[in-house]
Amino acid sequence: MAVAQSDDGARISYETSGNGSLPLVLLHGWGGSASYWREMVSQLDLAGLRVIVPSYRGHGDSDKAATGYTLDQLAKDVLAVADTAGAQRFVLVGFSMSGKFAQYIAAVHPQRVLGLVLIGPVPATEFSVPSEVAKAWCDAQHDRKAAFDQILAPFIKIPVKAELTKAFLDDFQKAARVGLEQTLEMCAVSFAEQARHIGVPTLVLAGTYDPLMTPDLLRSTVLSHISGARLIALPCGHEIPHEMPEHAAALVEAFLSGLGPSVAIKSAAA
Repeated sequence: MAVAQSDDGARISYETSGNGSLPLVLLHGWGGSASYWREMVSQLDLAGLRVIVPSYRGHGDSDKAATGYTLDQLAKDVLAVADTAGAQRFVLVGFSMSGKFAQYIAAVHPQRVLGLVLIGPVPATEFSVPSEVAKAWCDAQHDRKAAFDQILAPFIKIPVKAELTKAFLDDFQKAARVGLEQTLEMCAVSFAEQARHIGVPTLVLAGTYDPLMTPDLLRSTVLSHISGARLIALPCGHEIPHEMPEHAAALVEAFLSGLGPSVAIKSAAA
């Protein structure tokens, strides 16, 4: 585990894999940590790649900060990790709520992002989680059965390996309550007009049976805001990186290949 220091002093932990010239930054979903991505990363061909996976403040081994849960600060945290890891420009992958965070970084710091892969993403438009639902989810933090029943089971359509479920529930219990509450609140913030200026190649992965981020919702929000974005629907639920990790990895690799060798050159030259 490596650590970067953000501008406000918070220590942000991150993991790396591979030593290639093209940085690939992966952002985890709600309640998780960098470890969420290990299954999908294990399916990637790391030739030419350097995978960088941070845990947000309040999550994983990062500082359990009491403040700083805003889109601006999260972007600064991610860029601090990228800077520490030597990645001036990178391809950004975001899952679920971090799909929104990835869009924000690409919109506000376009000079840093070479491409986007958004997996079951929360859109840049307002996406409010009802207060009673948010409270129930957060209250389930220290009740593993309730957490599974409320947060995972409704959104999974293909069985997930037991060890992946255990690892997520471990991370969920470890997260700071303020981080859980305020990252959900961040989902309600809209930056839709800024998102219309995103100009990098963008791939959106959707679960055909995802009850949360349906393909139709993503077409009417994400694809309508990002010019040229493409959507691929997979026969699964919301937890695409755990339900279909091999397929998700293959699609990420295909996307990277489609960017061409010039992207790696741009990254190396930055």
